[in-house]
Amino acid sequence: MLSEFYTIASGLMAQQKKLETEGNNIVNSQTPGYRTQRTVAVPFEKELYTRLENGDTETIGPHTPATIVKNVATEFNVNNIRSTDRNMDVAINGNGYFTVLGSDGKKYITRNGSFDVDTAGYLELPNYGRVLGINGQPIQVGDTKFTVMSGGTVMTSGGQQAGTVMLTVPAANAELTQYANGMFAAPANAPAGAPTTGVSLKQKALESSNVDLNREMSLAMASQSALKSCSTALQIVDQLNQKAASQIASV
Repeated sequence: MLSEFYTIASGLMAQQKKLETEGNNIVNSQTPGYRTQRTVAVPFEKELYTRLENGDTETIGPHTPATIVKNVATEFNVNNIRSTDRNMDVAINGNGYFTVLGSDGKKYITRNGSFDVDTAGYLELPNYGRVLGINGQPIQVGDTKFTVMSGGTVMTSGGQQAGTVMLTVPAANAELTQYANGMFAAPANAPAGAPTTGVSLKQKALESSNVDLNREMSLAMASQSALKSCSTALQIVDQLNQKAASQIASV
């Protein structure tokens, strides 16, 4: 009954990953610009065919009901923009992402516009890095009384132009790696520039996450129930194996 162990174990791992993903969605339901994630599971046999036959799905062995998590997909639908009356909050009305230069030297993109001003006067996303302008350099605003125009131009409290916010637009088929708090790795060769036609920035506002909390709670409870069922099935198979071994030994 080793095959049963593998099948149930694959179910346990798949449901565990699903529950972790849904739990992460729930935790980030109030994170500005966060995007819901979903696990994508496939039968093990299909994954095995892909790896061994380079896409050829010709049968190369017995079928198995085992399932594995192939990847975690992200739902990119845009959600509502809400006013905050906080001067450092900025929302994107339309397509595109803010570009942030992380403390690790890498570029990240995000819809999270809950900005701040660091000790050197640069516009930053706290705990991540400085916000970049279209010239590829961080935007220095001086203090928190700056103004962001709808077209992306940033003016200091003294009326000086500090730069123009860079918006990165990934290709439609780009695979983005998501990190904590709605951050993504900046894709290579993605168009970057100021807001274009149909896209504008709104100061003193934030975009809500696209997490449907009621749906996530329901999915999480279903995943937890499935996880418990897999655990029970594993115990039953183990008991059957023990019984079979003892009966064979007594013959």
